[in-house]
Amino acid sequence: MLGRHQKTTGEETTLIKVQWRKLRTWHLNEKKRLKRAMNKRFRQEGKREILFNQVSA
Repeated sequence: MLGRHQKTTGEETTLIKVQWRKLRTWHLNEKKRLKRAMNKRFRQEGKREILFNQVSA
């Protein structure tokens, strides 16, 4: 971890940026994956609810 007034070399800056980008990309992909899974579950529950209402009617 860098101290408050420490300077980074160009190479360190590049490594930090690359790692930050990797982490951000992973985070966004994970967010999309979870959203897709949630929507899939909502659709399935909606279909089950429709079928249940048709059967019970």
